[in-house]
Amino acid sequence: MSAELDGFWSDNGNSFVIGVDVNQHQPLVDASREILKKAIHSIKGGVKIADVGYLMETEAKKKGYKVIKNLGGHGIGRSLHEHPEELLNYRNRYDQRRFKENSVVAIETFITTDSSYAVELNDGWTMVDDKGGFMAQHEHTILITDGIPIILTEMNGIYN
Repeated sequence: MSAELDGFWSDNGNSFVIGVDVNQHQPLVDASREILKKAIHSIKGGVKIADVGYLMETEAKKKGYKVIKNLGGHGIGRSLHEHPEELLNYRNRYDQRRFKENSVVAIETFITTDSSYAVELNDGWTMVDDKGGFMAQHEHTILITDGIPIILTEMNGIYN
């Protein structure tokens, strides 16, 4: 869900299982949520963007999953997508950029069972795993500080 108020944007996402989990997707959803939380708590001004991507990919692998490599987080503010772009879910060893204190970014996990790439369906919106697996996504908009980031999309102080 993306929202704009008085010229400022935020972005938030949350995968969840509806009803009885007959396909046993809850572990995938939980992994995505846990990885996002760990990633957010590792971010502060000066941290390499690629190191956070490495953390996400490593945590996914530990849990038996993969990450989607063609989707990621982004800067956000007066526009929905701003610099820094391509906050990836894996380590790009050529990316030397660092998070900047007092900037705002949307951090996203894209955790998957079978694939490393997502494709868009004909409806122009739905994204699916290109190998027919399953994917979970979680996202928060955060303000980067010199310590633990401030999660701007928390609901009443509750981290979802």
